[in-house]
Parts: sequence; structure tokens; C-alpha cells
Amino acid sequence: PEILWCYKRELGFSTHRMKRIKKIKRDKARGLAKGTSGNDPTMDNFELFLTQTVINWCYYRDTHRVLGTTVGMLVLQDFEALTPNLMARTIETVEGGGLVIFLMRTVKSLKQLYTMSMDVHSRYRTESAGDVTPRFNERFILSLGNCANCLVCDDELNVLPLSKTSLRQLGSESSIRKGETGEVLTHRTQEDTELEELKASLRDTPHVGVIVDLTKTMDQARAVLNFLEACSEKTTKSTVALTAGRGRGKSAAIGLCLAGALSFGYSTIIVTAPEPENVVAVFDFVIRGLNALRYQEHLDYTIVYHAEKSGREQIKCIVAVEVHKGH
Repeated sequence: PEILWCYKRELGFSTHRMKRIKKIKRDKARGLAKGTSGNDPTMDNFELFLTQTVINWCYYRDTHRVLGTTVGMLVLQDFEALTPNLMARTIETVEGGGLVIFLMRTVKSLKQLYTMSMDVHSRYRTESAGDVTPRFNERFILSLGNCANCLVCDDELNVLPLSKTSLRQLGSESSIRKGETGEVLTHRTQEDTELEELKASLRDTPHVGVIVDLTKTMDQARAVLNFLEACSEKTTKSTVALTAGRGRGKSAAIGLCLAGALSFGYSTIIVTAPEPENVVAVFDFVIRGLNALRYQEHLDYTIVYHAEKSGREQIKCIVAVEVHKGH
């Protein structure tokens, strides 16, 4: 899975592949390296992780660029630089079933985090009020203790007592249903059944069936149907607004609706966002929808990428889709 790694200023290691290879060669010459080849079983696991994984490195001050993207794993370094807004902005990019990892410096007890001096505290220190009570730290750590999906580990991956609830769930195999070959069986809810019935009923409907078939939840399917119904009317008097919490699939639903609108004959559709990176998921699902409608890239549509920024700000992302089929 793609990984988003956010940090304040310094990582503590190089993200440049050639520099890491030179460092390994220098360490080998000094007799300090564990291995230099990817096939060497003694190679450092972290070096292998950096080499074989797609990682998007991002400063905390640039996290506005990751809005609207989707990753499988999030790593948040430099805990003292975190704010609630930064956490909400980055955690919403993690897909369902993904991992969120907080990297902290060595602490003898988690209670040290209660009194940790955060970077944001400097804004509120004045001559009359020099002490800031870090209530967010304490409430955040206590909320993790009540979270059933949280594991607190040390540098050797030993699970700490704060995660007693998660340990009990991991230890009780009776709550996990497995198949004949050992695979984990997922429980089908009533919403899943309704979604499958809705997809089956719309499968033969032109322009709509293949688009709804790409949705993952019942709410997403209803949103797509409402958008496509408004598109089919082809009037300028209708307005549709979509609101939901973070990470609920709004961008994916809008992308599918735009693909459906193109199939209905709309020729000019404008998507607005603060940054081009914020609409990565929207255009991703526009292309998925066009492919489901049997549009072919280069023949029926062309993807336009932006190349205005350079250096650290340069990220390849889609800014336009030019459709030639039937337009």
C-alpha cells in the first residue's frame, strides 16, 4: 500500500535512494553494514522497507496538499509538533482497514506525554500566563486507552499495558470466524445486502448501472443516484449538495457522478479546490467511471497533468480530463 509519512523538519535519515546506497557501501567498508543486497537475509529491515515501499514524504506545514488523497498507511513523526487539525487533516486520508502510526521519542512512561511541551504552546505563553496545561495530550492518550483498535508498543514491538483491551481481543480467537483454509470470514450486514440488491436492480440501466456498481456503501450509492438524477434532468435550476464526515467517500462519489454526467452528454464541468493535490481522488474515480463506461484513454479521453511547481512542491497529479467521444 502507498504510505504517507509526515514530519516536522528532519527525518533522521535520507530519503534519497542513491545516498542510502552510498551510505551502505561506506558502512560495509568499515564493517558496520548488515548487508547491501535486497536478497541478503541479513539486510536491515528498515532499509528494505524504505527501498521496496512507495512513500510520500510530507512536511507538517505542507499537509494541505494531501487533502483528498487516499493512502493505506500513515506515519506521523515528531509528536510535539502535532495539533488536532493536523491529525484530522492527515488521518482522513487513510482508507478503511489502514494503519495510523504515531512515532514518539523514547519515554519511560506515557505519563511524560501529559506534560510534554508542544510547539503550539509557544503561541499562548505570555508574561502573565507562562504555564500552559497540556489537556489535549492527556485526553488524547486516555482516548487511545479506550480505543479497541489501538496498540501501544515500545521500540521492540512489545505491547504496553495501555492496550489491555486490544490484547484481550487478540487473545480471544472465538470472536474471529475463519473458513476451512484459515481465511477470516467477514460478517455481512443488512446494509451490504441492500447495496447488493440495489446494484442488481440497476445493472441493466444505461449510464447508471455500471457507475453504481463501483460504489462501496449504501450512502455512497444513494448520493450517486441523486447526482445522476439531477444530471439526467439537464436543467440549470437544480442544486445538489453533499455533506459527510471526513473520510466517508465524498470525493469518490463526486468522481463517479462526474463520469456519469459525461456519459449524459455534459461537455464542460469545472472542479474547484484550494490545491490540485486535493482533487486526486476525484479525478481517480472519474477515470474509473469512464473506464467502466468503456471509454478508452487516448482514443476517447486525454488526461492532463499539472507541471507548474518544481522541487519539493512538485507532485504529479491530474488537473483535467479532455473527453473526445461524443463531445
